[in-house]
Amino acid sequence: MKEGASKKPASRTRWPRISNGLIWLMFCALAGTGLLLRWRLPPGSRGGRGLTALGWDRHEWGDLHSWVGYGFLLMLVVHLLMHWRWFWQIAARKRSWPLVMGLGGGVVIIAALVLLPVRDRIGQDDHRGGPRQHREGQMREMDHEERDE
Repeated sequence: MKEGASKKPASRTRWPRISNGLIWLMFCALAGTGLLLRWRLPPGSRGGRGLTALGWDRHEWGDLHSWVGYGFLLMLVVHLLMHWRWFWQIAARKRSWPLVMGLGGGVVIIAALVLLPVRDRIGQDDHRGGPRQHREGQMREMDHEERDE
């Protein structure tokens, strides 16, 4: 490097690297816990009870998955704030539609999912009425099979 050439301060490159590393680790934790919940501790497996991984059941792993997800979102916001100048450079190019579409689309997706109406399935008559109704339906099917034999 030439004499008099300035180097970036160490803190200026350290924090983006740390945040990128944390984002990557949280992404891996989300992927791992998500795959664990989907394939190793599936919903309804043994009535939702009985299966554990490292002593944690499906609900405990689900809680960890949620909290890591909240941390991931927080780190993404921190990352975006650290690179705010880049967003302004895109907006200053007189082509702000990519920025508006990206941020606006993200806000619409989040709002739509947060405001999504929910229903209680317990009152339904079919076998998809919830864990209790599903177990009762399975028990009825088993009773019918035993009688048929």
